Amino acid sequence: MYVLEYKQLHIVREEQTKNRTCQSYRWKQAAICESREPLEAIRSAKTRPEEWRVVPMGDSSAEN
Repeated sequence: MYVLEYKQLHIVREEQTKNRTCQSYRWKQAAICESREPLEAIRSAKTRPEEWRVVPMGDSSAEN
């Protein structure tokens, strides 16, 4: 199983400072599929494919 994920901006909240200087990213799941090829096709069709990724889900690498 493979997961299509996209990068989402995440600003870490710090109680001590007013400005939010620590900016990071989180990966959010968009789709799950048995094979990698359909997800790669979706990723390549996006306007910013560098902000998308296809990764193995859980322990699926042990199945091969």
